[in-house]
Amino acid sequence: MSVQAAGRKPPLLVYVNIPFCNSKCHFCDWVAQVPIGDLRLGPDSPGRRGHLDALRAQIAAHGPDLAQRYRPEVMYWGGGTASILSLAEIESLHDALAGALPLDDVTEATIESSPESLTLEKLRLLRERGFNRISIGVQSFDDDRLRMIGRVHSARTARASIDLARQAGFDNVNIDLIIGFPDQDLAEVEAMISHAASLPVNHYSIYAYRASQGTVLRRRLDRAGRRTDLRKQLDAYRLASAILTESGYPEYTFAYFGAPICLADLSYYQMKLDWIGFGSGSFSVLGGHIKGFASGKMHHYIASPAEFDYDVPLSDQSQAANLIGFALTTPAGVDAQVYLERTGTSLWTALELPEVREYLDQLCQHGRLITDEAGIRFARDDIAKVFISMNWIDQPPAAAQENLGMPAPVPA
Repeated sequence: MSVQAAGRKPPLLVYVNIPFCNSKCHFCDWVAQVPIGDLRLGPDSPGRRGHLDALRAQIAAHGPDLAQRYRPEVMYWGGGTASILSLAEIESLHDALAGALPLDDVTEATIESSPESLTLEKLRLLRERGFNRISIGVQSFDDDRLRMIGRVHSARTARASIDLARQAGFDNVNIDLIIGFPDQDLAEVEAMISHAASLPVNHYSIYAYRASQGTVLRRRLDRAGRRTDLRKQLDAYRLASAILTESGYPEYTFAYFGAPICLADLSYYQMKLDWIGFGSGSFSVLGGHIKGFASGKMHHYIASPAEFDYDVPLSDQSQAANLIGFALTTPAGVDAQVYLERTGTSLWTALELPEVREYLDQLCQHGRLITDEAGIRFARDDIAKVFISMNWIDQPPAAAQENLGMPAPVPA
């Protein structure tokens, strides 16, 4: 983190995890470990009420200390599906945050959403509560594709949700789209991205499909003896990038197109500030440590929301590959000075760790790594190829358990 002005507290990202959805999408590995009975809990269920009570308890427990040490600058409600919350739940949760933390300096406040969960009344309430950016999990504008991947909304509902967000006063609207499914041809990609570029949207997240273990789509592929086609995925990404760039939405970092940039994502990837994670399955980076709650253990979280399940120094060797990998998805790459300040460890020392060297060897099979006194980064034109190629590599179960933080980014 850069040196703060005298007397000025360092910035903080406030993340709130809402581990509920209307459906268990067939591609999503973030909810693979969440029992379907917990994932789809309604507002009147004891489990959902219990999670919200636990959220407020965690906020009350950690808020005063955080307020003394930090200045909240970015807020992000994710999940799961954060917009699944009712009006009363949104008000209650936001009241708890605003009562514990000073939110006046928050410059970007994002909520993740799914199209079917949005109403004009809810969107207007979110704007009143200070949210100025919304991310809508559209994924596709093809109804057959939406059914195949387990979404419960239609293409018509997706388009309507974008219009509703604009009516409510959101002028910073992102939509998530997925490309590169095994049976998806370039004509479908071209139609989807061209249509997306014609909508009143200013930011696009374009994700190459990853056949993650534990998901419905991965099991289907395994049963059929099929794999995703890397060449087709790269062609699809290049096509999407070309269409969006020509439409005035250039890519500013891997998978993200348009403006303004998402402060939450870049802060997260580049290790530029600390953050607090509230909620089951969330994690935090505070004071040189990564702390958090085990995924899929909502009832454990409800029983003890103020006590993190793990607390590991960022300097721990188990975190080096994660931290370096995330930063390498950005054109700036890994800044050696920032890495030293954030972890207390020299980047050059971390690069000699066996697991880091092995990881970089894999990455460098697909792109040119540039190394200089400022740090390391991939050539700008190689970043997408490098990280889409890595979608093919399954992480061993033991390694997945050891990587306590930095989950891989996937669409909401």
